[in-house]
Amino acid sequence: MKRLVIITAAALMLMCCAIGCGAKRDKKYIGKWEATEMMMDGTKYTDMLGVPLSALFSFEIKKDGKVIWRSAVDNKVIQNANENVDITWKQTGDDSIQIKVTDLKGKEPDNTMDMKYRDGMLVIEEEGSYINITKVDEFTEINPDDINAAAGVIQNFGITG
Repeated sequence: MKRLVIITAAALMLMCCAIGCGAKRDKKYIGKWEATEMMMDGTKYTDMLGVPLSALFSFEIKKDGKVIWRSAVDNKVIQNANENVDITWKQTGDDSIQIKVTDLKGKEPDNTMDMKYRDGMLVIEEEGSYINITKVDEFTEINPDDINAAAGVIQNFGITG
């Protein structure tokens, strides 16, 4: 009987190791990323309303499969973007990943975003538009006064894009 318990426990441990180690995660994705360029309606942008794209769209991809969203905008809703959500990533091909946002309160459906790895950047493409996201050693320092002024304009005048 002891032998059966030991064999069962060993098989269970091996199964857990296989499941835990099964995620394919290329090291090239691990690190800090921020948007550098966007194309919409045939026009390239490096900022929106004077705010650099890096201030609006940056995140850190962790080796454990987690993603930490970051924003330079001093706004409670934006600063709390990581609360009550689980943001994860997985590799979906040799040169593609998917980021998934799960609402831990269950009020919103899961959202996913597919990205291609091209020329050392992550690229989000949709219907002729794209956002280039570049890997950085450190996030770009942003003047919070400029960001907050632009956010105030957007909020006061209802400009949503």
